[in-house]
Amino acid sequence: MKTQIRKLILTGITCIFCLSASFAQTTIKEITDKFFSTYATDPAKAVDYGFSTNKWIDIKMEDIVNLKSNLKKMVDLCGDFHGYEMISEKTAGENVKMINYVVRHDREPLVFMFLFYRPNGSWRLYNFSYTENLEADLK
Repeated sequence: MKTQIRKLILTGITCIFCLSASFAQTTIKEITDKFFSTYATDPAKAVDYGFSTNKWIDIKMEDIVNLKSNLKKMVDLCGDFHGYEMISEKTAGENVKMINYVVRHDREPLVFMFLFYRPNGSWRLYNFSYTENLEADLK
């Protein structure tokens, strides 16, 4: 009887994990919306979230730590966050997209570049960078 209950509990837990995985964010819009809602309160956590969509990113962990540190310094200089707007989208086939956003802050805008890759039906963040040089991106 105890063995059957354990099997039933394990089956239930497995089903819950499968259901939660099926509701994972797989569209680019879902990923960027969550990124920016997190960015509004904690830019470092937003970067962590973005890269959490890519299980292979651990290879670049030192680069991500530096990126988060430099982004925090930049955000501190730029002042309060006031929103974001998509300014360009480029595709390379059906499974690679680069999307640029202007991110509005008090002092000056930042430009965020997201590179997404879809190897198997789910989008993941492949690379992220930012710049304060909006003029170069608009030219």
